[in-house]
Amino acid sequence: MRTSEKYTLGFIGCGHMGLAIAKGAVAHEYLERRDICVYDPKEEVSAVCAGEGFAVMPTMKEAAENCHIVVLAVTPQVCDSVLEELSKCRVNCILSIVTGVSIRHLQEMMGSEIPIVRAMPNTPLQIGEGATALCRSESCPADEYDFVFRLFRHLGVTRTVPEEQLNAFVSVHGSTPAYIYYFAECIINDMTKRGIDEETARALLVQTIIGSGKLLKENPGKPLSSFIDEVCSKGGTTIQAIESLKNDDLAEIVRKANEKCIARAEELGR
Repeated sequence: MRTSEKYTLGFIGCGHMGLAIAKGAVAHEYLERRDICVYDPKEEVSAVCAGEGFAVMPTMKEAAENCHIVVLAVTPQVCDSVLEELSKCRVNCILSIVTGVSIRHLQEMMGSEIPIVRAMPNTPLQIGEGATALCRSESCPADEYDFVFRLFRHLGVTRTVPEEQLNAFVSVHGSTPAYIYYFAECIINDMTKRGIDEETARALLVQTIIGSGKLLKENPGKPLSSFIDEVCSKGGTTIQAIESLKNDDLAEIVRKANEKCIARAEELGR
């Protein structure tokens, strides 16, 4: 991708996810710090970005018009007001990580021909272990999309999905880190109540999560039920725990959580 603009990426808003993308792109040598500019109205965020060596722009207009791709990294609640400002600027391409806001809505606000890529990343991309679902507008050229795809591929696993499925992917990987952290918190809290040292419990649990994930990754064709069966010896201890989770209908609990997550994503996009 060739660009005549001073910066390759211009972040409008740079909270946890935006900063993770910017830092990850540099850490994994996909971009250099000089390729990134940022506009965020919060002084503390701007200070952090400046400390990272990114150019901090005084206005949204200057950030948008001096970069090749505008990274829309604001909350859904302020998205429309930001788009109203951006619609007055010369914008080449938008990469949106705003949950629930459709390509159609972005183009209604910005113009029907503007190239748009929507991304649904998750926070582990800040250490190069992220998972990102992507889709693009019909107006987005292949080289622009390829640039974005390779950006996120440098930060973990990336897949192209139909836009109508993107809200569902919020629960597949976007929100799932919080599920895992909460499950880990429940286990550790229970163990400490049983007298186990918290540091020891956390260290062993974290490694167990890492190891289990690697086993899944290295055996992509193996049924998940087989992994469960390998741990659950007949008449043993683990099978008692699994049966308890099944009796309490963990699957239905997860389904309800996903449904609420997806419904909220759709609500934010309206």
